[in-house]
Amino acid sequence: MKHSVHDLIAVQFSRSLLGLKGLLLKARAHAETRKFDENLFLQLRVAPDMFPFVKQIQITTDGAKGAAARLTGKTAPVFADNETTLTQLIERIERTVEFLQSTSEKDYEGYELRTVSFPWNPGKHLQGFDYLSSHAIPNFYFHMTTAYTLLRSSGVEVGKGDFLGEQNWIKEA
Repeated sequence: MKHSVHDLIAVQFSRSLLGLKGLLLKARAHAETRKFDENLFLQLRVAPDMFPFVKQIQITTDGAKGAAARLTGKTAPVFADNETTLTQLIERIERTVEFLQSTSEKDYEGYELRTVSFPWNPGKHLQGFDYLSSHAIPNFYFHMTTAYTLLRSSGVEVGKGDFLGEQNWIKEA
């Protein structure tokens, strides 16, 4: 079976984002059980010069919706990056998944030839395939992994299965 770019972005990024939502729900339960404000997680950092947890989630969702938009030509929803609660981050994830799932296989046709540029790298661009393989996918998982690590190192009981999210296991006959 041949897999498409739609499978990688709309399906897999959605699956991963729903796994990320599950991590946030576990963080909420952890804070509730230990009787502290769940929103304290938002300012956690791996190192002083790294973005806090809230920004890791924002970049993860921006990366997913940005990849879909850049490779389909659709307009991604714009988020204000003003979340101050886990609830708002969960809603952001849900809106991102909704956008990803609004794309179709047909929308990605010719993605390899699309030109992708960024204001932070003027005068340069990537072709669609290079953007997807060397920027969009690694960047998405870098920030998602960082968010996972921040929760895990804070005592939230999450594991690899939570990170991986739902998988299509097939029962052997």
